[in-house]
Amino acid sequence: MSTTLSRRGFVIGGLAAGVLTACGTSGGGTAEPRPQLVSLFSSDRVITAGLPQRIPFAVVDAGGLLLGDTDEVEVVILADGDVVTTTSVRGRVVDHDHTAAKADTDHQHADLLRYYALRAELPKPGIYDLEVDFGSGGVGRLPVQAFDRSEVALPLPGDPLPPVVTPTLERPEGISPLCTRSPEPCSFHQHDVAEVIGTGPLALLVATPALCFTAYCGPVLDTLIELAPDFAGVTFVHLEVYANAADVDGNYADPALELARPVRELGLAFEPSLFLVDTSGTVVDRIDNVFDRSEAHDALAALATP
Repeated sequence: MSTTLSRRGFVIGGLAAGVLTACGTSGGGTAEPRPQLVSLFSSDRVITAGLPQRIPFAVVDAGGLLLGDTDEVEVVILADGDVVTTTSVRGRVVDHDHTAAKADTDHQHADLLRYYALRAELPKPGIYDLEVDFGSGGVGRLPVQAFDRSEVALPLPGDPLPPVVTPTLERPEGISPLCTRSPEPCSFHQHDVAEVIGTGPLALLVATPALCFTAYCGPVLDTLIELAPDFAGVTFVHLEVYANAADVDGNYADPALELARPVRELGLAFEPSLFLVDTSGTVVDRIDNVFDRSEAHDALAALATP
């Protein structure tokens, strides 16, 4: 992650590109709206060949929502035009932090609340295409590059989580502020990952709440706060991405902004990322960029089950 590029810029940039493509015009006339698949994952050496993984994406048409809240789409994965696998994925809706998405009253929010958490294995390094056939609406396509495991720096499911030293209330390790959640800091700063790893199930969220005010990004920390009481056996830790946001007066474009050391040690090039780690210290799952309450609940339940 560049110190001048926030996760907010990564996700919103990708979504905006998808909407602009869907709403594009040609020669002064308005083109017919075509459904688009928009990536919600980092393209920078994250998707790994030969490993079952999560590949989230959104579906948009001419600037609006295309499908119902829980509609499934059938995703075909192709390599060089040949079908690798086909799977159905249901839509998920991210709750936002003001009026609920199902409220009858008018309210403003980002158009793009719905996402699809595809789980698939891309067998070897290379370029793949995700395709969804919308019948008369056309076919939505999204290229995905899978990298060799040797090219991926961040911990993957099956890897041990590095015993990074994370800041706590008692030992902030030079991180300021320790938590950018507003109006109140979260309670996930009691434990140092290096001290608790291997002692029980661990959920480590790397995120900058101060930058997460969109429908996609904003709820991730609050979602975990809501779920934590249901998983008393899981240790929750929140790690801020930047070390010195207070020193630059919260200006996340300041060239003097620095990544926190544990973020660098984890090899992260984006945020947010939720690492789910078992009692042996092994990463059993990683959920990047966007998740709703039900997906997080299911992942925590699997982590907490002996």
